[in-house]
Amino acid sequence: MRKSTKKNMKKGNGPTSSKAVARDENPRLLPSVTDQLSVGMILRFSTTTNWTGSYTVTYQNLLDAWFIAGTATTAYTLFDFVKIKKVVVRCMGVAENGVTILPSATVGVEFPGLVGGQFGSGKQRSNSGMGYDEPAFISVKPDPLSQSAQYQPNTANAAFVLRAVDGFRSPLAGAIIDVHVAYKNSADATPASIATARAAMQPGEVYFGGLDGLAIANTVAQTLFIPNK
Repeated sequence: MRKSTKKNMKKGNGPTSSKAVARDENPRLLPSVTDQLSVGMILRFSTTTNWTGSYTVTYQNLLDAWFIAGTATTAYTLFDFVKIKKVVVRCMGVAENGVTILPSATVGVEFPGLVGGQFGSGKQRSNSGMGYDEPAFISVKPDPLSQSAQYQPNTANAAFVLRAVDGFRSPLAGAIIDVHVAYKNSADATPASIATARAAMQPGEVYFGGLDGLAIANTVAQTLFIPNK
């Protein structure tokens, strides 16, 4: 063994020494720790026949999209705050009856800024696609200093607006919507009940809901995850 290696091990600098570990685990000033749960998530939805062509998603909707059942008919949000990282929409056009033109689809995302004091950016993007070989596609991030990009509590304030229509501006079912979010809880917040009641839930089970917070049977955009309610 080299002299330098023996010297390091003797001084407590080598791989067999526990002095550094002991010093880190037993400091005079304890290090800070995180006492809350924070998780990133991609929520995936598909528009249904209840879709009307556009929908304004609220922060309450996003918090209600992932919940835990308390009883068979009551449920609570898993987290207290949510922020949006990105919204992605993909959609294909469909051929209209009796029309011989190529089918087309148009998708759009808007981060509105029409409410004073909310620091909205008004950012808006749209994209159209024609034919069946490639979908209309849009991927939009909120501006870094806008309200949607910051953690928001459970409110009915608008987070973003979605659009998915065909060439005649008729609503398109089957559009795929990915909402990239980050969730965070708080020790000082009372768990909120989800806005829309459910039935036949298993207490303690975690469920996914529709993009509008409604049950799968009547939502405008149903979750593609299971279990769902």
